[in-house]
Amino acid sequence: MQNDRLTLAGILCIVRATLSLLLASLVSRLATQAGFGPKLITALLTLIAFLLFAFIFSTFKRLLNERYQFHNTDLAIVGLIGLSGLAALITVGSLFLSTGTATDTMLLKLVYVAFGLLLAGFAMQLMRLGDNLFGFLKPYAILTGMAGVGIASIKLAGVGVILGAIADVILAVIFVKSSGKR
Repeated sequence: MQNDRLTLAGILCIVRATLSLLLASLVSRLATQAGFGPKLITALLTLIAFLLFAFIFSTFKRLLNERYQFHNTDLAIVGLIGLSGLAALITVGSLFLSTGTATDTMLLKLVYVAFGLLLAGFAMQLMRLGDNLFGFLKPYAILTGMAGVGIASIKLAGVGVILGAIADVILAVIFVKSSGKR
């Protein structure tokens, strides 16, 4: 794996951690405003959040596969990226092609529950890695698992987002440290 990609992923983890709370708040406020402008901004922010997530997790999958020959989390990572994309699609679709707010909201909640549960399962599978990722495996996995439970509960989704942001900072450190290791 190229060190440049790992370094970029580390930087993007910090960006994602910094912007996750802001984006969640901004998207929820903009989505309720009338007009094409707020809807377009919401759609773009949603797309950016998805692309950040997809790049970071696909890079983490490659790191685990290539450097540690660890494939236990492959399916979970693909599922997480897919569910994140589905949530983005539902969010953007409901902005421009609203078929009914209650239906869209319920479908989005179901996707978030599935995402949270899969994230918690991913964290448990990650604990089986033979390496401790520079001492950051357990803190990252525990925070990620707790974030998944928070997101899946819906009521504690805000706590899950905060814990996920902290986990992103830890993942950034893992990426940066891995970029120096051959």
